[in-house]
Amino acid sequence: MKLSPKVGIWSVGAAVLVAILVYQAVADPPGKRTQDGQVVTEIISTAKGDATATFAIQLQEGGNAAHEADHVFETVQSQAIERASFDASTLELQVQYDSTLIAEGDIRQMLASRGYVALTASDGVAATVSADGTSQQLAVTPGERLEPNLMTAKAGLPLTITFGVGSGHLASVKIESLGVEQNIEQGGTLELPALQPGTYELLCAEGYVDGTLLVQ
Repeated sequence: MKLSPKVGIWSVGAAVLVAILVYQAVADPPGKRTQDGQVVTEIISTAKGDATATFAIQLQEGGNAAHEADHVFETVQSQAIERASFDASTLELQVQYDSTLIAEGDIRQMLASRGYVALTASDGVAATVSADGTSQQLAVTPGERLEPNLMTAKAGLPLTITFGVGSGHLASVKIESLGVEQNIEQGGTLELPALQPGTYELLCAEGYVDGTLLVQ
């Protein structure tokens, strides 16, 4: 007995649906953790990781490696990251991620925003110096965090940072060390004088570091 084309199509569709449901039932759900000795692994999202990166983690002052794993996993929450494994004995974090959605440098910046890794100027986005060499500009887009998350600028030149429209915890941005704050609910601009070399943290409305400016 031959199946009609319509019945055949429905059969294929049903088989695909069953396969999807079975996969969802057996796949590890986001948030699930397993532990093998000193290595703790957490499923971050349903992303399909096609790349792996390893980072040497710097513990916060007085931090306990086992306890710090909770905060490290919180830092790399992203729909582009499949899973992360933290080895409390070697202080290494291994991250599996979808390289079409996020780059290793982006993950490094996420970790750096909480002080877990150190960044260098080569990891950041450099300010654009004006044609006459008398000023420099940066364009920043608020989202879950500031993008770019790490920025670099030249010492001795005034700097203009232009922000896109922000909301929630990024309704405003503050550089506490310079005593400046800008509401960016409608976008906004920070006009900074020529800065001394150093690291300047950009804080969100809740007081967390959501961006870093390296001046050299």
